[in-house]
Amino acid sequence: MNKSYILLQMYDALRLGSGIKINDCCNAYGISVATFGRDISFLRAYFSEMHGREIVYAAKMEIYMLK
Repeated sequence: MNKSYILLQMYDALRLGSGIKINDCCNAYGISVATFGRDISFLRAYFSEMHGREIVYAAKMEIYMLK
């Protein structure tokens, strides 16, 4: 899978409210935790700059969500 496809899948999961679990995402797309970290940072900056929204980590549920 290419990087653009993975970022779009992550974007959709956040936008649609299902959120993103690190391990699920890494396993589904065959990416490392470090790559996941870079991708979520990119999406965090994008949502902040373009939509004024924040990506937060809900530790109890172990999921990244759009606020």
